[in-house]
Amino acid sequence: VEVRYLPTASFAGQQETYLNVRGRERLVQAVRDCMASLFTDRAVVYRVERGFSHRDVALSVGIQKMVRSDLGSAGVIFTLDTETGFRDVVVLTGAFGLGETVVQGRVDPDEFWVHKPALAKGCAAIIRRELGEKDVRLVYGTGGNQSLVEERVPRELRHKPVLEDDELLLLARWAVRIEEHYSERSGRPTPMDIEWAKDGKSGKLYIVQARPETVHAQAGP
Repeated sequence: VEVRYLPTASFAGQQETYLNVRGRERLVQAVRDCMASLFTDRAVVYRVERGFSHRDVALSVGIQKMVRSDLGSAGVIFTLDTETGFRDVVVLTGAFGLGETVVQGRVDPDEFWVHKPALAKGCAAIIRRELGEKDVRLVYGTGGNQSLVEERVPRELRHKPVLEDDELLLLARWAVRIEEHYSERSGRPTPMDIEWAKDGKSGKLYIVQARPETVHAQAGP
């Protein structure tokens, strides 16, 4: 079977993701369910509309240790403004708990803008802050077959930012480095779509996923 690299296609969100998977049996089942998600109605229709052969698309399942963002926060970073295509900013969004609420649009997240040129010069680089309601969060389930549960965020916590300024700037610097790496590899400017998480136990920040942002990247420099 010929496996094709499809740099102009975006399969984001089409395949299943499973969090807080524990035990061998549940892990094997989760891998099988990920593989099977190649043939959901949404995935099949997407490939048909774009002329991709169903047998030419391969899927690998990545297994990662969970960051305890259920006790902290998580979110998404874009290395450009996705609405206008403006590339001199890093846009970070985030909410308390696991990042699925942000990715799936189930919560009104915080949003922060960091100016890339100012960041590179070591100047004050945070140019926009908008605190979202962040009224719900996704956390680990404590019993039965519920691996995750959604709960209300305490009111006093909703009005606090999910990240401190130094954490925002560190994530922004990481995002710029990731963008530079993929741009160098592809031979052209490559804006990135990145997921981050903060461990509520250790306080450490992690990048858990990075992929090219395909909408504006295809428009050229």
